[in-house]
Amino acid sequence: MLLLVIQCTVYADQIESNYIDDTHKAISKKVVDWSNALDTTLNDWVKDKEEEDVKDTEDNATDLVSELPVNTLEEKVNYVDTFFQSDKYLEETENTFVRVRTGGYFQSKDSSDFDVSLSAQMPFKKSRKNIKIFIENMNADNAGNVLQDKTESPDIGINYFRPEKFGLNSKYSLGFSGIHPFTRARYNLPFSTNEWLIDASQSFKYSTKNKFEEETNIYFDRELPEKKLLRLQLHRKTQEEIDGMEYIFSAQYYCCRKKNTGLRFSQMFIGHTKYQYTVDTGTLPLQEKTFGGINNYVSAVTWRRNIWRKWFYYEVSPAVSFEKQYDYEPNYTIRLSFDFYLGKYN
Repeated sequence: MLLLVIQCTVYADQIESNYIDDTHKAISKKVVDWSNALDTTLNDWVKDKEEEDVKDTEDNATDLVSELPVNTLEEKVNYVDTFFQSDKYLEETENTFVRVRTGGYFQSKDSSDFDVSLSAQMPFKKSRKNIKIFIENMNADNAGNVLQDKTESPDIGINYFRPEKFGLNSKYSLGFSGIHPFTRARYNLPFSTNEWLIDASQSFKYSTKNKFEEETNIYFDRELPEKKLLRLQLHRKTQEEIDGMEYIFSAQYYCCRKKNTGLRFSQMFIGHTKYQYTVDTGTLPLQEKTFGGINNYVSAVTWRRNIWRKWFYYEVSPAVSFEKQYDYEPNYTIRLSFDFYLGKYN
């Protein structure tokens, strides 16, 4: 009898496993088929003679990072950015990816939040190998605001990656946020010293919605013993519709000793030359005040791991922040995220 129960349990697990894998495979195939169909349509329009072979759309998704070498400092930096899906990676990568992220954000000073978001970049292998569709900032709340005049809308458009020239990497984007068109350019120049890999980037964006904005990021990466990495980051940003300038200094310590497992310690100092915050005086309306200086100190730990399936990741990030808005009293937070990857990704 016990043996029969065990056999039934194993059989049920196999059925569930096959169902999950088959469902993921079917959705992935739809994603790639959609990309190929749009690619073929564009190819018919532009009459591109340098047509490349399109591989079978069967799901060949593999681990995002398992095949990456980590022998040099540059390879280690790429490994860490790819595994943690950092903003730097998402801004610079020419890889194909479709990521669905779901999870919750809990904090002691304000309300909690649950969300589902989508970001993607799909290639046009027939029409133009350096052109890719992108989807950014799409979540459960604004998914229906595509090509609508709403306050919050996802960004949809195309990226063009210009071949590297004189060590300078360039990316140009054209798209829509709701019904508002925008154009964006990003340049980055990596170079190295004896012990540091330095990557300086500058981006410019103009939209009919938020007008002109520009952003600078400089990354200083240094290899440490036992597969560890230290990153220092300098950031500044200005927006035409917002007074003053935002600036951030952050230090990040990465430890990736085991395959598909990573730990990150972060310390950030966030400031603004004209930080706007509200003061509760007990009467309405709330008073608006302006502050120039460091308005937030954030300490965080992030644990990220790939488990169960090659296309499934989870991430846990507890943190504490001291913000001017709350008179620098501690705000305890924890972020829990689950990442699912669809289609073919590198």
